[in-house]
Amino acid sequence: MPRVRSGLARTAAALAGGLALAVLAASPAMADTSQSTASALQISLLGGGLASSGSTSATNDGTTESISGNQSPPLAVLGAQTVIAAGVLAQNVRAYNDGTSAACAGVLGPGGAVTIGVGGSCIVTPGAAVNLTLGTSGLASIALVADAIYSSCTATSSPSATGSTSLVNARITSTILGVETTLLSLPVNPAPNTGLNVPGLINLTLNGQSSSGLGQLSVTALNLTALGGALAGVTIGSVSCGANAVAPPIPVIPLAGAPIALGIGALAAGTGGGISLWRRRRATARN
Repeated sequence: MPRVRSGLARTAAALAGGLALAVLAASPAMADTSQSTASALQISLLGGGLASSGSTSATNDGTTESISGNQSPPLAVLGAQTVIAAGVLAQNVRAYNDGTSAACAGVLGPGGAVTIGVGGSCIVTPGAAVNLTLGTSGLASIALVADAIYSSCTATSSPSATGSTSLVNARITSTILGVETTLLSLPVNPAPNTGLNVPGLINLTLNGQSSSGLGQLSVTALNLTALGGALAGVTIGSVSCGANAVAPPIPVIPLAGAPIALGIGALAAGTGGGISLWRRRRATARN
């Protein structure tokens, strides 16, 4: 009787081992997805005209990053406009397979550059000042002048999302006969949705932030509405990160193959049990 019980125990153990192999083979492989978008500059004209740098986007399905669009578009993409004559357009995006994503976008002076560093941070090298002509008021030429204006965001699949805006030496100016006067100095790191204005000329929203849900954030560095002239508005540095998520389970063995896997496990267990029983009978015959 002890031998029979021992054999049954070994058979049960073999069966469990075989089934465990099948289950492990069919266990899911988890992968996090991520996404981000960026647009450097849009210029709106009265009458519906629009000059745009376009946009870039990055997605990751958990294994492969795909990026579309030009991350460093030339000013020529803006067409025949008179707002900006020289400068750098940046709209950088990344989407990683660990469920994180990042974006940086904005306008810099000639010689400037933007890259996305470790952890999704924006690494900015300012160049010369960039000048955006906003129109005229009497004899004065009104402009937005800065070394760099850009926004950034990061998101994770935890889920979480953060964003910020930087305006380096940014100001609204009035120039008459070559003499420049600062009408409004803009804060370097404005709080979300900061509203400013030059009475009778310009309304501004700095570091505009909005979210469609947990783990998603959209940021616009600067949105300007002109109150007169041919220019309707300027939007600089629009980015969006997330929502990033844990992907659905992906079985290593497809569901259609699960019965086969279980069958193999059972067969392995049965074979082990059969061998054990044969050994017991052989030992009994010898005795």
